[in-house]
Amino acid sequence: MKTTINMTAYSDDTDRYESAEDLRSFYKKFGCFGLELMPAYDMKPDPKIVEHDMIVGVHCRCLIDWIDLSLEELVKHYKSDLDYAKEVGAEYVVFHISQTTYKENLIGRYSHTDEEIVDACCKLINALLDEQDYSFYFLMENLWYSGLTFKDPYIPIRLLNGVHYKKKGFMLDTGHYMNTNTTLRTPYDGLNSLYEMLEKNKTIIPFIKGLHLHQSLSGEYVENFRKNLPLLEDDIEKLMAQAFEHVFKLDEHKPFAIPEVRELVKYINPDYVTYEYITRSREENEEFLKLGSAPLVDL
Repeated sequence: MKTTINMTAYSDDTDRYESAEDLRSFYKKFGCFGLELMPAYDMKPDPKIVEHDMIVGVHCRCLIDWIDLSLEELVKHYKSDLDYAKEVGAEYVVFHISQTTYKENLIGRYSHTDEEIVDACCKLINALLDEQDYSFYFLMENLWYSGLTFKDPYIPIRLLNGVHYKKKGFMLDTGHYMNTNTTLRTPYDGLNSLYEMLEKNKTIIPFIKGLHLHQSLSGEYVENFRKNLPLLEDDIEKLMAQAFEHVFKLDEHKPFAIPEVRELVKYINPDYVTYEYITRSREENEEFLKLGSAPLVDL
């Protein structure tokens, strides 16, 4: 099992480090093998900071509201990420199986079914991967929007059956799964909900090749938000800002640090675990990594 830290190619992340040696030293302190990197638009990470051999996984720049775009547009967008993953020798890529609009994001009601989104994703994924010579695992990630949530055991099986690519699997995002249940209040609530989900999805556990390991216990915030919905902006830029402000409060990406997380990871037995946090500084990231990596020491 390889553990990684998440990072983007943007200078907000790369400027936290003085050199490639500094970055290596940083993630190795927490027993990590390297990075799960999200590329930036038309920009590669600073080569003085991020070296190719550091990159274990590449997280695609996943579009939020894409269902009405042409297949040609979508293939062009994602192919650059897949080709970058091939270029750097990444062992896996991550792809979101979800769709929402800014308005749906805010009100929590969606106009497409899980089946519709999964089928549309399968069409896109097959267009991206058929007849290509990629060697990485293609790992499909759950969110709390329409698409893959793991709430319905039929959906991941439909997804596996619909994707032609042989090296396919799932990136189970533990915090995203917690976001599907607003009654959760403690890390133990979150842990129990994950075990309940895995019990319902036993047949696909061998396909869970990776974990985005973090917790999100924002249920009380979400319940209050939906009881007192703000007036939605008419201007698209303002609506987008409104939606992203909400998402950053909803999707917490904090350390899932209770000792019992160790047994959960052993039970799933993934090949990859990413400590996936949203942090404002190197110091905060270090604090989160100390907490979040502690349950997996020497695993």
